[in-house]
Amino acid sequence: MKPPVTARPWSLSRRLIVSLTVSLGLLWLVAAALASWAAVHETNEIFDSALQETAQRLLALAVDDIDDLADRAEDDGFEAEDTIPLPGHDEYLVYQFRDRNGRVLLRSHDAPHDPFAAPLRHGFTDLAGQRVYTEPAPDGKLVIQVAEKQAHRYRAMLRGLISLILPLLLLPPLAGLIIWRTVARGIRPLRALREEIASRGGSNLEPLPEAGLPNELTPIVRDVNRLIERLGSTLEAERAFAANSAHEMRTPVAAALAQVQRLGAELAGSPQQARIHAIEDALRRLASRVAKLLQLSRADSGVAVTSESADLLPIMGLVIDEFARIPGYAGRIDFDPGASDRLAARIDIDAFAIVFRNLLENALLHGDRARPVTVSIGSDRGIHIANGGPVVAPDVLRRLTQRFVRGNTAAEGSGLGLAIAEKILDQAGGRLELRSPATGRADGFEAVIRLP
Repeated sequence: MKPPVTARPWSLSRRLIVSLTVSLGLLWLVAAALASWAAVHETNEIFDSALQETAQRLLALAVDDIDDLADRAEDDGFEAEDTIPLPGHDEYLVYQFRDRNGRVLLRSHDAPHDPFAAPLRHGFTDLAGQRVYTEPAPDGKLVIQVAEKQAHRYRAMLRGLISLILPLLLLPPLAGLIIWRTVARGIRPLRALREEIASRGGSNLEPLPEAGLPNELTPIVRDVNRLIERLGSTLEAERAFAANSAHEMRTPVAAALAQVQRLGAELAGSPQQARIHAIEDALRRLASRVAKLLQLSRADSGVAVTSESADLLPIMGLVIDEFARIPGYAGRIDFDPGASDRLAARIDIDAFAIVFRNLLENALLHGDRARPVTVSIGSDRGIHIANGGPVVAPDVLRRLTQRFVRGNTAAEGSGLGLAIAEKILDQAGGRLELRSPATGRADGFEAVIRLP
């Protein structure tokens, strides 16, 4: 079975910028090609018109003066001459006056002595490297041919095209910059909305603002606000259920435990004493399991999230004092607050008490009883809880925060304490780090609370 194909992430702004820039570039290329074609076509028409006008003007001016040349050309030994003996200069247009037989009667000084290869009929003719226009006189006795070098025409058209296209080369990068600025400005409300949605969670269920948003985003904001409202109602219902369940379930278990303890006192020294102690231990384990399950329920309902900051040092002191009064735990906790006289964080104080109590209880239950459990606050505001004991294997260490997963230990436990602590810290924006061996030791286990 082939693995599912996951869609690659893509950027809306980048796609818009690239698409618009490429589309505009293609349109620019098409427009430049059409403009170049039109410029070349119009330039050729202008040059052809210049050839035609020159031929017609020269023919009109010179037809009377050249008639005698046409008559004298009948004599043998006639040679064509320049119209006027001017000093040599570059001529873009050259001409030849020819009779009906094709002989050259008169030419410009740059024109060749030999007749042009163009036929003596009206119109344009393309020769090798020349464009020739032929215009016959009305009586047909005289013909003028005006020629222009194609290289001159190509140079003129090239200069025109360069002057046309060169400024347009700035258009694509300038258009890309304008498109980038426009798209960035256009999606600014979308980015602001994304940040607003990202900031929402159990700790902030305020509705998203609709003011200043474009019409395309307003329906999305309204739907998200309705979802946030439903989420808030659900979280409140689950929190109320967890609180009510804690009260309803703890009371019967505590009452049963009290009755068993009273029964044990009344039957002290009787053969039933051992059974009563077994029932008492079972009820204690049940009470502990109920407490863990209720803590897990509260963690799942988002009990950790809050918008207010609280000082956590007094909470830590209360929990440590609570364990210090339990037989078997007295004297085993070494607390070092460091230089901190206040440890403020945005987390519900009851939720933090659950986290700290579970981690401290985990260290006391599974740590080496001959070595103290150290609780310290680092310079990075991390709360370090370390205990002695064998090193936990890396694969086991990675799975310890899963529900009902326990390490290789014979101590009692439900396998929920670390899962509850990680869940609550994730909700509050913090994290739980597990290390083995402990920092600065060759063995042991360490849990680090990274506060939000």
